[in-house]
Amino acid sequence: MLLTVKMLLGQQCHLQVSREERISVVKSLVSEELKVPVSQQRLLFQGKVLEGECRLSDYPIGPEAKLHLVIKKPEQTYLDEPSMGIGTQSHSVWYQLSQVLEKHFRTSDAVKVLEQVLNDYYKGLNQLSLGNIEEMAVCVLHSGEAESVTGREPQQQEWCPQAPFMQETRRDQATQTEPQGSPEKGQSQKTQRPMDCF
Repeated sequence: MLLTVKMLLGQQCHLQVSREERISVVKSLVSEELKVPVSQQRLLFQGKVLEGECRLSDYPIGPEAKLHLVIKKPEQTYLDEPSMGIGTQSHSVWYQLSQVLEKHFRTSDAVKVLEQVLNDYYKGLNQLSLGNIEEMAVCVLHSGEAESVTGREPQQQEWCPQAPFMQETRRDQATQTEPQGSPEKGQSQKTQRPMDCF
């Protein structure tokens, strides 16, 4: 049978295994392909954790099935130095988010939530135009310059133009928080100030 093992961050591998193969052997193969230690792996099929000494045939796993790989946080000893390489920094937010979600949700639900967050994140990035990216770069550069000159952080609205998809989201938030009905005579209607820059 051909199995696809997919990590939450998008990497995946394909394994040709027997239906009678133990999960521990599958984890060893995954370790070779994706470079994730067996001790840090948690394999899921349809939201169910696959136990190491069980066989694939003990689960309703068919040919060409997809397994999800959740990486458990390694036990850190006092001798370990935290590595801050470029590769680990780019995934550290997603890894930390997965750890927080696993504390508060069942593993299968945490996987679904994290996948949705990743989809929303990349969807938002895909909606950015080159002009939006340039405006955000100006926002970051000017805020750094203003802070170094004045010693204080500038108000974000002074420097940060808003990307179209951010305006749409803020407009939705503003309509959800507007008071019901019209204000009475003599009372002014409070308007919610939208967030200026993410």
